[in-house]
Amino acid sequence: MDIHELFELGMKRELPRLLPAGPIALNLGAGKQNIHGAFPLDYPEWNAETDAIPCPDGSVDTIYAFHFLEHLSGVHVIRMLRECQRVLKVGGTLNVVVPHHLGSMAYHDLDHKTFWTEDQFKTLFSTPYYDKNREEPWLFDIGLNVIIGIVQRNLAVMTQLVRK
Repeated sequence: MDIHELFELGMKRELPRLLPAGPIALNLGAGKQNIHGAFPLDYPEWNAETDAIPCPDGSVDTIYAFHFLEHLSGVHVIRMLRECQRVLKVGGTLNVVVPHHLGSMAYHDLDHKTFWTEDQFKTLFSTPYYDKNREEPWLFDIGLNVIIGIVQRNLAVMTQLVRK
């Protein structure tokens, strides 16, 4: 039995399947974590608050943003998600892990500027209030979106956004 079957039986609901990574991948921030095959972008060489992702429109298959978005203020999160949307190919994926607001991991780093729930992306993409200056629609479908963790102190939200 794999994790999907276990989840579906135990929770009585389907767990969406993760889409596989494509050959052109980026790893955004948070300590230059080595992800096989992904080009790292991190401070100080690249500043997520001011710099564009240095890739042409629609040229990237996969983006990893593990423990990264919580280091940006709300307005910078929106700007960065717009950048990810710009560079991802149709069908490309943005894989996000952020600390869940109920776990202590969300509060242990003084640089954390945003706090996350499992509904954050749904709220952002469905509410024009958060992106007042943009008329371009959001082009993400929310794929896998779960709370993960072994104990409450290390709860995180893991989400895969798929570029439409």
